[in-house]
Amino acid sequence: MVDSHGNESENRYQQLIRTSPAPINLFDESGEILWSNDALVELLGFESRTELHGRSILEFIASEFHETAKAELQRVVEEKTPTGPTAMEVHRPDGETRSILVSTAPGEYAGQDIGQAVIIDVTERQRVQAELEREREFIEDALDTIQDVFYVVSPDGTLTRWNDELRKRSGYSDDELDGKDIEAFFVAEDTARISESIATALAEGSDVVEATVSTKHGNEAPYEFRKRRLTDGDDVVGVVGIGRDMSDRTVRDQHIRTVDHLLKHNLRNQVNVIQAASSLLESSTTDADRVQFQRIESATERLLSIFQDHHHIVRLLTAEPSPERIDVASLLDKLVPRLQEDHPDATISVTSPESAVVTAVPLLDRAIADLVEHAIQHTETAAPTVEIVVRADESTVSIDVRDDGAAIPEIEYESLAEGDRLSPTFHPTELALWFVYLVVRTSGGSLSVDRTAAEGNVVTLELRRAGET
Repeated sequence: MVDSHGNESENRYQQLIRTSPAPINLFDESGEILWSNDALVELLGFESRTELHGRSILEFIASEFHETAKAELQRVVEEKTPTGPTAMEVHRPDGETRSILVSTAPGEYAGQDIGQAVIIDVTERQRVQAELEREREFIEDALDTIQDVFYVVSPDGTLTRWNDELRKRSGYSDDELDGKDIEAFFVAEDTARISESIATALAEGSDVVEATVSTKHGNEAPYEFRKRRLTDGDDVVGVVGIGRDMSDRTVRDQHIRTVDHLLKHNLRNQVNVIQAASSLLESSTTDADRVQFQRIESATERLLSIFQDHHHIVRLLTAEPSPERIDVASLLDKLVPRLQEDHPDATISVTSPESAVVTAVPLLDRAIADLVEHAIQHTETAAPTVEIVVRADESTVSIDVRDDGAAIPEIEYESLAEGDRLSPTFHPTELALWFVYLVVRTSGGSLSVDRTAAEGNVVTLELRRAGET
């Protein structure tokens, strides 16, 4: 309380509010400013306290808050009842609007009853909150636009966040989803694997699992769920992830496998019949006719080669193997002797460091073997030469397969990078290079084809070098 005699108590009080970083003013029942500190002067955009004294605080309060302000003036001065904190806005002479929280308390100044107001400028806080709200809305809108289900699961296995897609596909309302046990979304035989997958993600940082979802209305669909551990500082607060409906892929994979088995048992058998019949007829024909039978044999061998590459591609696409650590040097030590034994007339050499560990899918050996065999089969020389050169730097390992055979037609490798141009007149004539491309791409690498300075080709597989373990 402030008395009217200019005593030491009043001086200490005025010194306290004068130096306070919070804007403070003293006012009468009409709202006239009797006294203020420098912080209030700064808030309202004036140069000195004398510019404010004698003016009504209502001059600065936005008109939509006048009734509230007048009511609080009466309560604090006449009824001696504290008020607030109350949200208001004030307009500065320069046109800027500031958002404030006002708390008032009754007091006495120069022998009269007054009100004392302590103001907090929350303009910046509200701006930050508005930005955070816009960011939150943006993230929620983005999550709601994706076609996959998004989820956050707490460590105890209950759902805490989700997007619109999860709500739509599950058939549950938002109220039903909130806090729902995650196992309730799956068929009984998959619930244990789901809980194990969450535990793995919490312990190791991430996990992937496939399971059958059962909706509220009993519909079932296969899903793949990818999840990562979610932390807040040092605290683990759950797992966050994406679930993708695999129904279309399951049907596609089933179709691919069906066609693969059909070709394996029918096409191969029919080609073998043609080869046997051709060999039998060839033995009883003249030399002139024998050339035609040799063409038949060559065509059937090419068909079998295309089918074999097709079979490898089916394995790659349907099994979806994960990249693993592979030492290219060790792989070639085992692979090249087998290839040399199968092709004794060819010369296959290797130049490689003692170790070159990459991250690649397990079919890498088959891809390199296909390149070598393709080079040997497509040469006109009696003793073809194939050189495998391995080069390693800090981040990549490059595998060059060099041959001295005929140039690979441009369409065979241009179609790899221009898949959208595939048509009845623009397509590869073989699948060997396509298979190698898929292996490299699935491994996170790249493939290039170049002509050497002399005769021949250089096919380069560039793969990521594996980190130290």
